[in-house]
Amino acid sequence: MTAMDERGFSIPNKCRSLKYMFFACLILSALVTYVYINNVFHSHRDFLNSISPVASLLRADRKDVSSIGNINASQTASEHLNVLQYVPRKKITERPPTTELCDEECQWERRQIRYKADVNQACDLNNEARQITNWAEWVKVNELVLQSFYFSDKHKTIYCEIPKSACTGMKRVFYVMNGGKDKKVLTKMNIHPHSFRSNWRLSNEKSVKKVIERLKTYKSIMIVREPFARAVSGYQDKFDLRPNGFWKDWAKKMLRSEGKDPSLVGTRKDISGHKALVTFEEFITFTTNTSVVNKYRGDQHWMPIAEICFPCQFNYDFIIKIENMKDDVEYTLKRIGEEKLLQYMFEKGGHETKSSNSSSKEAYLSQLTPDLVAAFKDRFSKDYHAFNYSMDVLNLPQR
Repeated sequence: MTAMDERGFSIPNKCRSLKYMFFACLILSALVTYVYINNVFHSHRDFLNSISPVASLLRADRKDVSSIGNINASQTASEHLNVLQYVPRKKITERPPTTELCDEECQWERRQIRYKADVNQACDLNNEARQITNWAEWVKVNELVLQSFYFSDKHKTIYCEIPKSACTGMKRVFYVMNGGKDKKVLTKMNIHPHSFRSNWRLSNEKSVKKVIERLKTYKSIMIVREPFARAVSGYQDKFDLRPNGFWKDWAKKMLRSEGKDPSLVGTRKDISGHKALVTFEEFITFTTNTSVVNKYRGDQHWMPIAEICFPCQFNYDFIIKIENMKDDVEYTLKRIGEEKLLQYMFEKGGHETKSSNSSSKEAYLSQLTPDLVAAFKDRFSKDYHAFNYSMDVLNLPQR
């Protein structure tokens, strides 16, 4: 006879019921755990989006991430490089110092975080558009600007050229990345004309679909420089130290725009002692007058970075500063798998970019009136703010 409990259930049936209840509870517990983990995941993802400059620079093989935040070290940079970012700078910089644990690559990562935070903050303050909603129309409107972009399909990387900011070296790198082997092309006289007509210049691509795909999905690089140092370098290179026929034509345009006689081109000496096509004052007068520049369609040698590379519309994965040139380039190339190409950035005989020394900049600054200095600040203010360059360098010397 089967044993019965006080409620009339047979003992074996009661055991089976308890077993079913146990499994039901186990399943319910698993469901509750899943819902909880899913909520935590989405909360963590929102948190990552809010601090994406930090998350975007984590490396899978770095064990010490205490200086970058409580983010899983297994999350790789490639998972976060293209996250949209809006982070005030102080939220990134206020972290416990861990200098003793931070090697050169770690310091590069921190600089990348600061560079991107500076850009984001400046774009927010200026209320600049951060998102392109109609890519086909954007490409059409900015067809000339696309001449500044070079790419490597093999590395899925795109570079925005900023003249007088180490562009010769980076073009060499992209030439080799695209399979170039002719050493003659690598010279300063040949790399620029070769790149202009190359099939790795974005403006030479006939397929709008491919242009958009590269702009939207490729890792992106730009090299920036303090605006006044860049202006001095551009003036010396094009209108003072090695003028040629092309720049003589531009010099005549500059003089005409200021109501001066074009025959003055090349007849006066500048502070360098060379016969200059135009004076530095005339150069700055022209380049800071936006209506005149637009009339003559301008030239990227004296355009602000904000109008060449659109840092408020593209989230650049790698920002290189001339002031930290070697390390910034080295670890950028390492991240795209081409560290061995570092030699081409600094190869002798190239058109290397050197940061203008303070005495040189001060000498050129002394040639400008207070009104011209104010005009220069206004013209390049977005560059100064986006890349955290101090305008103190534009303080006129005491006379």
